[in-house]
Amino acid sequence: MRRLEDLRFIIGVLFAILGLLVLFVAPAFRPAVPGAINANLVGGIAMTAFAALMLGLALFSPPKDH
Repeated sequence: MRRLEDLRFIIGVLFAILGLLVLFVAPAFRPAVPGAINANLVGGIAMTAFAALMLGLALFSPPKDH
């Protein structure tokens, strides 16, 4: 329950969900054009990496005494 009080955890979960949707669901509706930069791939990787950073900060930070 303490993890839900940490804003880094909530942001990490949100970006993980959105990043995975952009990586795997969005290309199904609009296939990539050969020779062009795939914005879905770049954006999805960036969001998923940011989610991993936030979740890592939330999960491996020392607990705070209240």
